[in-house]
Amino acid sequence: MKNFITVLFLLIFMSPSFASGVGYINYEKVAANYQFAQNSMKEIEIKSNEIRQYLKTKEQEFAKLETPLQKQKFEETVRTELEIKEKAFNQFREKREEEVYQRIHAVAEKIRLEKGLDVLIDARGVFSGGVDITDALIQKLNQR
Repeated sequence: MKNFITVLFLLIFMSPSFASGVGYINYEKVAANYQFAQNSMKEIEIKSNEIRQYLKTKEQEFAKLETPLQKQKFEETVRTELEIKEKAFNQFREKREEEVYQRIHAVAEKIRLEKGLDVLIDARGVFSGGVDITDALIQKLNQR
């Protein structure tokens, strides 16, 4: 009977469901060193610059208008177009940011399971202890 209890104890506490430890990730470092995240940020910046250029062009066009009525109609048109562009930009940005986050999360979860960690937290919340998986995460992400 004693052997049965010992074996049962070992099976329960040595199983993967009783992982032990806290892992942490420096998310900013991961995002800065993950190629897909860098490319996504570049694409977002390009689209942002396109909106800035659009506004610059429209300001030049506005300066050439002569009558208050022309200026009023022009402003209304530009405001409508700008709202559409900003909405599309925000949707694109949110989609990209979510895609980056989901990819990072998926690989982080695999590492968490491989290392038998209970939880992963942001490195800013760690004062002492824990297992830093930041570099391993960056390496695995860039291998994909």
